[in-house]
Amino acid sequence: MPDQVLSALTHFLLRWQREGEARRGLPLCQWEADWRSPCELGEPSGGQVAWRPHVRPEPADFSAMEAALELTLHPSARLWFGLGFSRPLPCLFKGLRLELILPWNEQDLDLLRENLIGHLLMLRKLKRTPSLFIATTRNEMTLISLDNETGQVWLEWLDSGRRLALAPSLPAFLARLETLPH
Repeated sequence: MPDQVLSALTHFLLRWQREGEARRGLPLCQWEADWRSPCELGEPSGGQVAWRPHVRPEPADFSAMEAALELTLHPSARLWFGLGFSRPLPCLFKGLRLELILPWNEQDLDLLRENLIGHLLMLRKLKRTPSLFIATTRNEMTLISLDNETGQVWLEWLDSGRRLALAPSLPAFLARLETLPH
């Protein structure tokens, strides 16, 4: 399964980059001298810098987070959050606009780990099955989540705990996404 996830993630990031650059050129973001990323391309101009998703040579390690939570992360989650760096990636899933969440740099990865820990502890307190958010939607009370036990991808309502299955796996979810320009 990890090979399928790695292949699907790599293919999706390349497709997002290729399709976006064909439509609008390289994406630009606000440049911050103290918030650098391996995604950045060239030098900033006019306070902005071009960027592309960046794949790490080795996936990030989540063993300390797993030990602290006494929870083994689903292999898809470890690869999703540990594969590389990027700005949020705008996409459509069957007409639903969403932004995929990936860390921008190592410091952002640390913040993301903290947010994931808080999310998982909240779910534990509410006696809900563990899930990890992988994307946001326009409604702040709904997230796209990866079920930590099954690897299924869900649309999850935070206020009610209701879930709607979107795909049986992360590779199946990524294959159905339409890319949008940044």
